[in-house]
Amino acid sequence: MLSQADFRSTQTRPIFPEDADDAHPRCREMAEAMRELFSVGGGVRSKDLIGAGFTWAEIAEFGDAAAKLANTASVRQVNARPDLMADIIEKARAPLPNRPPLPRDTKETQALLVAWGRYCTARAALVLDPGSGQRERCMKVLSAYLDRLPIFPASRETVVRAVEQALPQVAQ
Repeated sequence: MLSQADFRSTQTRPIFPEDADDAHPRCREMAEAMRELFSVGGGVRSKDLIGAGFTWAEIAEFGDAAAKLANTASVRQVNARPDLMADIIEKARAPLPNRPPLPRDTKETQALLVAWGRYCTARAALVLDPGSGQRERCMKVLSAYLDRLPIFPASRETVVRAVEQALPQVAQ
């Protein structure tokens, strides 16, 4: 004679892999709905998902997985290429505080950003007050920033010469 224990499953609910390609179709639909709702209203509530045609059971079953899928589909990792010599020269000629030159193997640290900010400030001061002292200070601050970068001394000199030629000439 068979008992009820013989018919019971040890698995209480289906387990879906984390990979989006193997996710349940309804889970993928919920993830897409979450992305749309978030882009329109800035948040996703259960009430919004009910309005989008999902049941409470589907929300309970797929809610967390759909949220992960929606987040994964919405976040994009962007890795900028390292700056080449021409990029470093261009950024030093027209400095912007939020665009420091970062060659390969350079991490954007707070100290590096502060040093670049000093150069941007010195360059702005040179534009406002084009005196010989300001020009020398600007080049000294640029050299201090370039000394922090993992580039060869010859490359540093190339950048310094290119920037010196681009700076306004000072009449004494």
